[in-house]
Amino acid sequence: MARLGSTHLQVDEYSRKRTEEISEAVSESIRKVVAETQTQQQQLLADANSRTSAIENDFKLKIQEHVAQLDTEKAGILAQLEKELNVRQELILESARKRIDDLNEEANRLKMGILKEAQAQSNAQVTKITEQVTALGQEDASRRLQSTTTTVITTKAAAAGETHMQGAAVTVGGTTTQVQSSSSSSSSSHAQSRQN
Repeated sequence: MARLGSTHLQVDEYSRKRTEEISEAVSESIRKVVAETQTQQQQLLADANSRTSAIENDFKLKIQEHVAQLDTEKAGILAQLEKELNVRQELILESARKRIDDLNEEANRLKMGILKEAQAQSNAQVTKITEQVTALGQEDASRRLQSTTTTVITTKAAAAGETHMQGAAVTVGGTTTQVQSSSSSSSSSHAQSRQN
């Protein structure tokens, strides 16, 4: 019985020791797994950060290239727009110049019409004045001719020593002239003849 009890104690001791060894080994294995897991996680995080940084840099470059391309396209579009606007502006200015020229031409035409009308009126007035002057000249010449003829006839008659009554016929140079002057005119003519 004593030997059996001793054996039982040895078995228990062995079992406890083995259990402790196994537990220690398992714990060590677990610590290793945890440590490896942490290392892998850190490595994964570092890799993720590295790849993220690379992706960001790559996209930054792509964005810069795309922005540069867009700037080039924008510059081309703006240049084309400027050309179109310049063409439209030139058309607007040309149309304005044509309209101004047309207005000036119309204004000049109207001014010439007014000038011609004023000139025609002036010519008409000059013609009228000329006609009036001519008519007055003819009337004055007619009065002077009548007065001279009467004076000449009366003077020649007085020089011949002939006395004529009003309405009498006088022969001068083979021409018979009827004297139709009043007594005052005859007296004036005789007086004038005496002075001559």
